[in-house]
Amino acid sequence: MDSSDGQVDWTTSVPGRTPASEPTRQRLTSAAAELIAEVGWGRVTTRAVAERAGLPHGAVSYHFRGKQELLVEAALRTFEHALPIAEFAALDTVDDLVGLIAAEVGDHDAIDPHLAALMMEAMREAGRDAVLRERLGGMLEAYRRVMVAVVQADQERGATLTGPSPQSIATVIAAVGDGLLLHALLDPGLDVGTAIEALHVMLRPEDERT
Repeated sequence: MDSSDGQVDWTTSVPGRTPASEPTRQRLTSAAAELIAEVGWGRVTTRAVAERAGLPHGAVSYHFRGKQELLVEAALRTFEHALPIAEFAALDTVDDLVGLIAAEVGDHDAIDPHLAALMMEAMREAGRDAVLRERLGGMLEAYRRVMVAVVQADQERGATLTGPSPQSIATVIAAVGDGLLLHALLDPGLDVGTAIEALHVMLRPEDERT
């Protein structure tokens, strides 16, 4: 089930499963995530997942209602770990927020191509699977919500552009971060720093822009 912060209680997402089964489910979803990134969503088989996880094939049908549920959970777990919601929630200013995005996107060596491939596959599949789309949407909403709180506090201090709502500014910041990540993956020579500086300038109050 979804919790209030967009996260999922994986131990109870399938009726009859208990916390004791979580280690096995984790092995299966980790293996499934690797295979999605390597061969694509539609080419993953439950037998290949079980082999990658070092488990009997029957473990898949015991812990999941089928291949699609397994792959959906694998994608959701990966997204949950990849979204730095807790890190963003601990920030105080919009400059800190944009700086964290810059650090994550600007470190080309830290960008995991397997993670990027899985995310691309999951985004494509979300167009066909309503459950996946709804759950991913909930996670992204939680991600933006913590950004909104930072933007709102900064606007109240007069340190960030006012006029646009905190929600709209947070959405733009998130979209810029995602877009820069995509461009950095495709163009490792991209100068992320100057793009981030431009964003900093655009977010400053008008009387502080140079």
